[in-house]
Amino acid sequence: MRYDKAGRVEHALLSFLWGLFGLSIVLLVWQIIAPQPIHVPGITIDRLSASITLVVAGVGAVSYRFALRYLDGEPRQRQFLRWLAFTVGSAYILMPATNLALLFTVWFLTSFGLHQLLTFYRERSEAFPPARKKFLISRLGDIALLAAIGMIGLGWGTLDLEVFLSRVTESGVGPFTPTVVAVLIVIAALTKSAQVPFHSWLPETMEAPTPVSALMHAGIINAGGVLLLHFAPLLVTVPIALLLLSLIGTLTAMLGMVAMWAQTNIKRSLAWSTVSQMGFMMLQFGLAAFPAAILHLLGHGCYKAWSFLRTGDLPKQAPAPPVAPARSMMMGLTGTLLAIPALWLGTLMTGFDPFQSPGKLALCVVVALAIGQLWIAIFRTPTYANANMLSGSALAFLTTMIIGILAVALYEGAEIFFTPVWGGLVVPAGPLVWAAAALPMVGFVLMVVLYTLLPTFSRTPAGRAFYVYALHGFYFGAIADRLVERIWNNFAVRRVEHA
Repeated sequence: MRYDKAGRVEHALLSFLWGLFGLSIVLLVWQIIAPQPIHVPGITIDRLSASITLVVAGVGAVSYRFALRYLDGEPRQRQFLRWLAFTVGSAYILMPATNLALLFTVWFLTSFGLHQLLTFYRERSEAFPPARKKFLISRLGDIALLAAIGMIGLGWGTLDLEVFLSRVTESGVGPFTPTVVAVLIVIAALTKSAQVPFHSWLPETMEAPTPVSALMHAGIINAGGVLLLHFAPLLVTVPIALLLLSLIGTLTAMLGMVAMWAQTNIKRSLAWSTVSQMGFMMLQFGLAAFPAAILHLLGHGCYKAWSFLRTGDLPKQAPAPPVAPARSMMMGLTGTLLAIPALWLGTLMTGFDPFQSPGKLALCVVVALAIGQLWIAIFRTPTYANANMLSGSALAFLTTMIIGILAVALYEGAEIFFTPVWGGLVVPAGPLVWAAAALPMVGFVLMVVLYTLLPTFSRTPAGRAFYVYALHGFYFGAIADRLVERIWNNFAVRRVEHA
């Protein structure tokens, strides 16, 4: 881009984004030294908001800088860069917003800015169906969030989030109960973070420029998680909301993993990976494991931005050597069983208590299953596939101990670090909470078995049909496309008639 008067505006916006990044660093350091929330009208700065805004500003600035070169020469580059800065700025304010009117405004503006970015290439007709689908799903989320805010205002007489949360144990006026508000907040979060059945637009938004994919998959898609973090003290008092999050999150994680395994295009594979990761984040909320969800949100944001911005440099992945299902099952079971003493040692070293809540116990089970899959991955590498069984076992055992202890340490460290944000959130251990914890454990065991049997199952007629369905996301997108087309066309016709 040339450094004319208009070009200087775009470079000033880049400096602005880096300034937001620097501000978040200062605020985070401040909160580390003195973890006392800073209250500004409508905004609260604490360790949580400082951490998340740091990722949003960082991903936004890097994506913007990438777009300066990536779109150099495009006739509408300046409009794109301005919409990108607008979207990042809106998402940045969303993180610390505690005035519910402000929160809804930036929630809407973030979605509106993303729609402009998704439809940047106006000449590409393929870009519009998923963008329209995303637009309508976002409006559904807007209605749910607006209804929840209206109930809070009418039932509790405030639009200040912190005031509402301090009264969350009180019943509202008439039908305005904490349970109804919590369920509406959950619905709004599910629509924003591409959860089943609102997920199909995300893997289809491949026509947008790469910086949009990086920003969307690494930052904006986390808006649903941020909303749930805002209302965490409410969610722990409503077990049905936790169960709903766990159920939908588990289904989304399973669907995303299966579809990701079937993809041959790297960007679509990353997109389905995001669907699965967002599902895992939602089930962490369902487990009331909020510190773990924050770690996941931050880590996934950084990783996915890096992954999308470097997709052009990725070599074609070499297929892993086949491993007999019986051997895979044995390796996975061995790794899972050995993860138990590693996690136990981690609890002794850190003080993490997996029996403190059903959610913590479920997290430990998921980590143990993941370590089992890591054993399979180690023995599928060419180095250890045929020989070096002893050295491969030693490497796998050492990795098990490190990951087991590190996982527990990270969870405990995150809980300690973010305690000043909410204090101690007490999760009721009733039947619904235990059901919410059981769902991901059963779901991930099924996924482990399926992944182990895939090499054999894929050679059968049923397996080949399953692959086709998985490749197309089990046709949720096609069903949603027909519904969206009908709604959109009816809206367009009515608009013409009233013109």
